[in-house]
Amino acid sequence: MSRTYTITVNGKASFPCRTDQTIVDAGQQAGFGFPVACRNGVCLRCQGRLLSGDVRQKSHTLHAGEAGSDEVLYCVAVPLSDCEIDVPEVTAPGELPVHNVHCQVDSIDPLNHDVSRVWLRLPAGKRIGWHAGQYLMLNIDGEAYPFSIANHCADRRLELHIRHGDDNSAARDIMAHLQQSPGVDVTLPAGLRFIDGPPQQPVWFICGSTGFAPVKAMIERLIELGFEQPVRLFWGARTPQDLYLPDLPAQWQGALADFHYTTALSDIRHPDHAEGLVHEAAIEALREPALPLFFLGGSPPMAWAVFDALVAEGVPASNIHCDVFDYAPRD
Repeated sequence: MSRTYTITVNGKASFPCRTDQTIVDAGQQAGFGFPVACRNGVCLRCQGRLLSGDVRQKSHTLHAGEAGSDEVLYCVAVPLSDCEIDVPEVTAPGELPVHNVHCQVDSIDPLNHDVSRVWLRLPAGKRIGWHAGQYLMLNIDGEAYPFSIANHCADRRLELHIRHGDDNSAARDIMAHLQQSPGVDVTLPAGLRFIDGPPQQPVWFICGSTGFAPVKAMIERLIELGFEQPVRLFWGARTPQDLYLPDLPAQWQGALADFHYTTALSDIRHPDHAEGLVHEAAIEALREPALPLFFLGGSPPMAWAVFDALVAEGVPASNIHCDVFDYAPRD
């Protein structure tokens, strides 16, 4: 009679595995992505370390810490106890593998007076994916700079929106590098706040400046999914000139079943825009605080201020998502 043991992978997630199935087979059934090809212990793609526990590999038993335990072939290994294993490039359910690649700079186009759209092209021959709303790191001169990916995963191109005004010297240096170099090193994907499958509740987006970039990707993904729940967009800027791609929200209105958008200006009054901070316009429209799922896009100070304002209105903290909460946590 077979027994069932728990396999913990790379210290981040676990799955059950019976003694009559290989660890790779059980992991794949549980939604884990194992690097595997031959499934008979020849190609070595599934090779990894046994950190604790015991396995049987083909005709012999391996124990953690003994000779050979750092070269276990998990496509032909079955558990003899609970195990902790370390296998490069394994992904947990819903997780995508992280890649370090060199991208070609395809084009750079101005979107307004201080925002440019940069198109990067991923290398051919290697499948690289990301979820709508995730971000990447531009690796330039030993520094890593996070930028939201403004398009959902459809081909080999990556869309970035970079604001490079006079108050952002780092962004100006990044733009100079991209304009002078044929390519750039990139790490992707990153970020835990994204949309892949259709949410089960209305979705509200609140963003400022180039915080519009991840929102654009997520709305395009919702369109692709045929999302039928209400979608609301609140986009803030200082002046009308700070907004860009103004025709997109009108196009989304025709592509989604229930979509409305509001633009808000903080510095001037204008008849076509709400007046004041963008989250104030969202709160004014909010009738059922516990219902929508919120995605925020913007700087860390803005994101945390909006978070506090929404929570004060009765929005559950678990319904509010922003990458800032992960890479710039509150002290």
